[in-house]
Amino acid sequence: MYTSLGDGFKKIHAAEGLKGFTLGWFPTLVGYGLQGFGKFGFYEMFKDVYKGILGEKAAQYQTMGFLISSACAEVIADVLLCPWEALKVRMQTSDEGTFPKTAREGWPKIMEAEGWAGFYRGL
Repeated sequence: MYTSLGDGFKKIHAAEGLKGFTLGWFPTLVGYGLQGFGKFGFYEMFKDVYKGILGEKAAQYQTMGFLISSACAEVIADVLLCPWEALKVRMQTSDEGTFPKTAREGWPKIMEAEGWAGFYRGL
């Protein structure tokens, strides 16, 4: 489709103008905001939970506790991000006229056609 990054920029600009570079900004903003909330918010929560479970041995296993807390938080963060990434990718990669170019129209279209499974197919 594109021979280089510069070629891609030229073709997008020629076909869609500057607006072509902003397609999918809203799902990206919401999705990564939720992912950040999930990643950092739940990491802090899980650290306290696992520290409480280990009790006196918490200091001895602190690194492992941080690792497990981080992994658990990332799973939640990915679940929060996935629907928004699925929506953004469909908006950006669908042929003209086959899928809406706005999140407001795209979300109900996926939900109606595939339900929640349509948003989590890539997870």
